[in-house]
Amino acid sequence: MKDETKQNSVISSDQDHHDASTNVINRRDFLTKSVGVGVGAAVLGSGLLTGVDSALAAEAKMPTTDWKTVKPGPRANDLYAEQSGFNDTDVTWWPGRNFSGVTIGLIQFQANLPMIPGNMGNATTFDFPMAYREMNAANVYDVMSTTPVKQFTDAAVEAAQWLEMQGVRAIMGNCGFWGHYQKAVQERIDTPFFSSSLMMLPMMVRCMPKNQKVGVVTANGPLLGEGAAIENCGLSLELMKELVVIEGLQDEPEFARAMAVQGAYNPAKFEQDVLKGIKRMLDKNKDIGVILLECTELSPHAHAVQRLANMPVWDYTSLTNWIHSGCVRRPFVGHV
Repeated sequence: MKDETKQNSVISSDQDHHDASTNVINRRDFLTKSVGVGVGAAVLGSGLLTGVDSALAAEAKMPTTDWKTVKPGPRANDLYAEQSGFNDTDVTWWPGRNFSGVTIGLIQFQANLPMIPGNMGNATTFDFPMAYREMNAANVYDVMSTTPVKQFTDAAVEAAQWLEMQGVRAIMGNCGFWGHYQKAVQERIDTPFFSSSLMMLPMMVRCMPKNQKVGVVTANGPLLGEGAAIENCGLSLELMKELVVIEGLQDEPEFARAMAVQGAYNPAKFEQDVLKGIKRMLDKNKDIGVILLECTELSPHAHAVQRLANMPVWDYTSLTNWIHSGCVRRPFVGHV
């Protein structure tokens, strides 16, 4: 049986004679012969198939590439144009790239926290695929440091560079306080980096009617009020103090339990904490016209917030959907 297998792994035709010292089908020959064999290939015995597989495995070696040692290739030709047929040009690939077709990449904390639908870390939140890369940060709470921590920055950059290697078109953080690291990370990568939901704040402030303000609900009011994250996201401290109201949820019991990242929390009680904070903010500030939810854990409750407040509510998912729509435009179809 071993001899039969060995014979079956050899091209015996004189016309297609190979080096007698190897007598092994190489990958190109196998593909060439497969085209010519046609129907005959369907009746080959398991011995031949086993022999071919063994031969291919012995010859075709593909070493694993350390993605940190290479850089992404050019992206000029790796977008499929939505049209009838394909572009008549090569598409490109590079070592270290493991999948394709994902537009948005997310840097993910090592956080022991359930991520329910609506959370940035839950893939069912979006109608498009997301790529996630966990960052190896020694302390996730470093994200709240008003001065970037080097180890945290380095871990974030490494995660972002891996996402770049996979060909994503934009990279997201997953906490509003990522705004502290917008500049520190962006200057070291080559892909647009949208660190924080707070990046929407300058636009929201600019579009508000006269005498109306933006209400920002956050995981930590006093810390966000220091302004470093907001300023890094493009809004001056002067305008923040004039046109932004900040409401923190740090003292709400179920919210605090979730933020302790101990692996469990009650979403129903969490939502009641959120709505309690919203009501408190609106009762104290009658001039609020729109709401921005800073924390990604707040996004699953955006609908409930809008139902209570009866005004526009934006959050991290709003930003992500907007970015994706710009990266992957669709043709307009209709009648005139």
